[in-house]
Amino acid sequence: MATISGFESLHRAALERFPGQQVHGGEVSATIHLYHAANSICSQKVRAVLLQTSQPFVSHPLDIFKGETYHPDYVRLRMAGCEAAGLPLANDHPGSTSVAMTGCDACVVPTIVLSDSQEVIVDSKNICIELDRRNSAAPNSLIPDKFRDAIATEIAIVDNLPNYQLLAVTVGKPTPFAADNSFALSKVRRCERLMAENARDTVLHRAYSAKRAKEKAAADNLFESSATDRARSLIEESLCQLDKRLSKSAGPYLFDSSVTIADLFWGVELIRIEDLRLSNIWSSGRLTSVEAYHRRLSDLPAISGAVTQWPGARLKL
Repeated sequence: MATISGFESLHRAALERFPGQQVHGGEVSATIHLYHAANSICSQKVRAVLLQTSQPFVSHPLDIFKGETYHPDYVRLRMAGCEAAGLPLANDHPGSTSVAMTGCDACVVPTIVLSDSQEVIVDSKNICIELDRRNSAAPNSLIPDKFRDAIATEIAIVDNLPNYQLLAVTVGKPTPFAADNSFALSKVRRCERLMAENARDTVLHRAYSAKRAKEKAAADNLFESSATDRARSLIEESLCQLDKRLSKSAGPYLFDSSVTIADLFWGVELIRIEDLRLSNIWSSGRLTSVEAYHRRLSDLPAISGAVTQWPGARLKL
């Protein structure tokens, strides 16, 4: 990870705007600062890993509905993380939240700041991998060496699933015309306002301009019935394949008897699919392994703490 110029001032500004509260650790002072939102699926993955590994962290909640992820102090911090990671800014939207697929979005969560090493990490998948690495002294890694490649494949599958358009269709109540989708177009309008307000700030203007292009692409391409049908079909096919892999596992989880990062990613994803009223894909005996897996994962303390018991995390549709 590259050194971030002006780290102290960037982090201080974000801390002042979004004060935090430590989770876990007792007298141990946390060096992990998590900027996140209760109902963000990517934030939920990171919280699940933190809770599973019992690492103390400072929780800095942002309210998505109030547009707090667009605040200049947060966007500057995240832009520094995007640049340090060598990531291009996302200006298109295929429907997934994958940074590997879309590029870096400076107006979303989660972001972690590691105050001891002065790093800012902006990709939820990489955040979770780094958190497991930092927890290497623990007896059980969430990424055991013998399953490392298979786990990487699993978390990439989850990371690439097209949740965005299905969430928008359920929450945003769009008209039949994709360009009229209020969910994405409200973000386009917010970016246009922020671009005008920050026209002379090169960093912020770049961030809001790329975000505007990304959300406009979403509005134009993701919400017609054919696109949402394809998204549902992709999720259903992914769950069918997951069911086959689960049926071959020697234990209750994907890789025998120990929980891995892949199980945490799938646990969060399955709860989101349930909240989007798509659990009929596996229910009523259709995908018995997935159905049982969903129940097991929902009962994990880390998943429960990160999602089902975290205030505001569940979608109420």
